[in-house]
Amino acid sequence: MQKIRTFIAHPVPEEWKNKFLESAETLNQNLQSKIAWVKPENIHFTLKFIGEISEESVPQIDSALKEIPFKPFEISAGPAGFFPDPLNPRIIWIGLTNGSKEICDNAITIDNKLAELGFEKNTKPYHAHLTLGRVKKRAKDNWADLAERISRIPLPTCTVTEFALYQSTLMPSGPIYTKLKAYKGRD
Repeated sequence: MQKIRTFIAHPVPEEWKNKFLESAETLNQNLQSKIAWVKPENIHFTLKFIGEISEESVPQIDSALKEIPFKPFEISAGPAGFFPDPLNPRIIWIGLTNGSKEICDNAITIDNKLAELGFEKNTKPYHAHLTLGRVKKRAKDNWADLAERISRIPLPTCTVTEFALYQSTLMPSGPIYTKLKAYKGRD
């Protein structure tokens, strides 16, 4: 029985991916820390990390996800930040000023729906954000300046029109995400 690593996410609109790609070089300026930036094609709003499942369970998950009512909604970029905190940054992210509630609501709905199938529920509070990078080796950098530069990336207001079930294949060059099923929003 073949196992696959899976998660559910809202894809990021192409306009945002393009802006992140255009900004990649400027984000590394004046940084001494080693940061693994997420490739623009891999940036997404994670709604639920499922983990390892058998390929045979995909149809059952697909049936459950098809039952979830989902309406398209607008997103607007918010300030950048760090997990766990700005003094000990390990994850670099950008938040939302618009669309955060919808993403959080979708994450909770999906979590509850998959719990009905026996999947473990999330135990931590959900925060809508895009992971942009991971700090691999931290040096004394001006993290507030980096957050400000990220916050200045001109990301247009966009509409999120779907969520999807993804397969994540871990490779030495970084993960490869394959969309297995997509669920379009309905007004």
